[in-house]
Amino acid sequence: MTQTRVRQTFALLWASETAFDLGSALMTFALGVWLFQQTESAQQFSMAIVATAFPSLLMTPVAGALADRFDRRWVIVGCDVCSAVLVAVLAVLVFQNRMQPGHLYAFNVASAVVGSIRIPAYRAAMGSIVPRERLTQAGALIGLTQSVFQVAVPLVAGYLMAALGLTGIVTVHILLVAAGAIAAFGGLSRSRQAVRGVERAGRSSLFRETALSVRSALAYLREVPMMAGLSIYGAIQEALVVLAASMMIPLVLSTHASDAVGLILSSGALGAVAGSGLLVVAPVRRRQMRWMLVAQLLVSLTLVLVGLASSTVLWALCAFGAYFGGAASTACALALLLRKTRVESRGSLFALNAALNGVMLCVAMLVGGYFAHHVFEPALLPGGAWASTVGAWVGTGKGRGLAFVFIVCGAAGGLLSLVALLSPRFRDFDEGTPDPADEPATATPPAAAHPEPWARGHAPGVDELLACEPTSPERPGVAVDHST
Repeated sequence: MTQTRVRQTFALLWASETAFDLGSALMTFALGVWLFQQTESAQQFSMAIVATAFPSLLMTPVAGALADRFDRRWVIVGCDVCSAVLVAVLAVLVFQNRMQPGHLYAFNVASAVVGSIRIPAYRAAMGSIVPRERLTQAGALIGLTQSVFQVAVPLVAGYLMAALGLTGIVTVHILLVAAGAIAAFGGLSRSRQAVRGVERAGRSSLFRETALSVRSALAYLREVPMMAGLSIYGAIQEALVVLAASMMIPLVLSTHASDAVGLILSSGALGAVAGSGLLVVAPVRRRQMRWMLVAQLLVSLTLVLVGLASSTVLWALCAFGAYFGGAASTACALALLLRKTRVESRGSLFALNAALNGVMLCVAMLVGGYFAHHVFEPALLPGGAWASTVGAWVGTGKGRGLAFVFIVCGAAGGLLSLVALLSPRFRDFDEGTPDPADEPATATPPAAAHPEPWARGHAPGVDELLACEPTSPERPGVAVDHST
């Protein structure tokens, strides 16, 4: 693959992901506003989000097979068409004033199914384009755009909702889906190796390919148990962080005005921009596992500090640190997943990880939410069961039970990271485990694959990432680890 073609391919896929992230962020904001206006219940929207995990879990085997064993261009385009149709149906319901909360729940479930199929295919394709020493940087670039959206989307979506209404938002979303689909198809068409993870001889059924895909992923996890450990570690940490984050707004509003929420969330978004931007400028190439664990330890520490603090300034500083560490940790984790997985099972492993994350998230939200509101909060009110014990450390009063959730989540996540750092096998996983071969496997018979080295140079910038070129002119593509 020529230097120009590599640059164009990455740029198109990056543009595709940016379009979809922007559209999704706009829709999430707009639908949240609409549902709260209709029901005046934040709990209904939370339950709608939780409900999306189960259909995604059911689609995991099929999503992995489609990502690894079928043409990813058509998998992604098919998902994009389905997304456009779903948004169009939603637009018709809104335009005719027939929109009901039940329609929104159905839309969320269907969108989750489509996303559970598209995301593994997209990430596996990205992993076949970016050179592995640029994986962290590529993930940070995508994370940077997502972080910028956290700052800009509420302002843009609020303006569009006021000027155009929900119908205008869904129209913009349809246009972004179409643009993202065209960019993704164009990018994948320029890279043969990114189109399919396994070269198949002859025709095969989806059922057979699904069984082979699941078997391949499970065999790899048995072969490399540390990868399974990384997946479990990541799912637990994400569940703890999301649970704590869901308590942030209620915690702040229990004792402060709404303008404090804006300051804290803006500080967090700026932290995410800074964390992603740092890895774009100074990407982590070695010891990515250690850097990921250290960054996650920073996140856990800030969660504990949020629970102990009670001022807006301290909360804002903690939010900056948490999002900074989270952005760095996510980029390193995704790079590791792409570096250490075989081409033929990469999509299946991403699908399994997504399902595991969804299950852990639902458990954390349901169990943690119950304990926060029905156990911790009453126990830490003045005169409550824990007022003279735990309350002596964390304080008593309205909102202190929610603060205790931050302390529990941060302490649990920090302890998990410390245990991982003290385990030589886990913390040195990326250094001690060789990267698998990059060439796509054949379903029958398997072909030998030998990775070619990529040219290494001085500290890369964005231009070098887009202009990376393999040292071997015979090789049409490269398997790379990309993160999300």
